[in-house]
Amino acid sequence: MKLGLLALPLVLTGCPLLDIEAEVSEVCVTYANLEIEGVTGDRVQHSFTADDLGALQTFVEQDAELAFTRVAIRAHAGFSRVDAAHVSVASGAPESTLPTMSIVDCEGDCLPDGTTLSLPADTQQSAIEYVRSGSLVVDLDLRGQLPAEAWTADVDVCMTGKFRYTLEP
Repeated sequence: MKLGLLALPLVLTGCPLLDIEAEVSEVCVTYANLEIEGVTGDRVQHSFTADDLGALQTFVEQDAELAFTRVAIRAHAGFSRVDAAHVSVASGAPESTLPTMSIVDCEGDCLPDGTTLSLPADTQQSAIEYVRSGSLVVDLDLRGQLPAEAWTADVDVCMTGKFRYTLEP
């Protein structure tokens, strides 16, 4: 009976029982062991689909904001030189009408740190609808001195955002 009396003022005031807002400094969708063909020239173009968006999928079902922050490519064999890097994202959902969004456009100043090429996002456009679609198609376009033999890399597409959850009485 006491519980009912305690809940009554909450219902009468119209306040939520629970209201949570969290900022996420960075969350990444990682595609591990991406196999990339070797090149005979100085350019490689490769696309892959990330279908496992993990816990990120659960968060975006709530009231959320997301923006792309960076893309990191960790080559297992390393890079010799990268002159240009372009990365775009599209929804992998067949019924999606979302346009392809360019998130990284690096020309001339794409300096890998050993085996990792970390590139800040050029856009502050919302990523939420792309994540809500359940699947991301990532297009990589790299130019420079790249491995002539097939190689593998791990690719992170990273985002930052806010998530809100409200439980009403």
